[in-house]
Amino acid sequence: MTDRSTETEQPPTSSPWPVLIAAGLVLSEIGILVDVLPVAIGGLVLLASSVTGFITESGHASSPWPLAIGFGALFVVLGAGLYAVGTEQVVAADGDPFGLATRGVALATAGVATAVGAVVLRYRRG
Repeated sequence: MTDRSTETEQPPTSSPWPVLIAAGLVLSEIGILVDVLPVAIGGLVLLASSVTGFITESGHASSPWPLAIGFGALFVVLGAGLYAVGTEQVVAADGDPFGLATRGVALATAGVATAVGAVVLRYRRG
């Protein structure tokens, strides 16, 4: 026999984060592969903010702000690296056959947008 005295009256709810993570991943990949900067930037910002929200909602982080700023910083570092390789500031290959410079710009811009957005929202909400 089961003890039903500890059951809650509210039905379980589902989280919106998995759908948003999938949408951010798809948009960022499409934007990066097709080389459409606004779609890539929007997808990367959506991906970073959704992963941050998912981790915070699941209780693994007490505050979303450091995690969002960390994602932004990681994107900036990776984007700067791709840009450096694409513009031959760091020699890795002959020329830029894959358009690494523009993809690096998209990644770095998304990182700046994510970090600045997190800082602005953090101080607006108090």
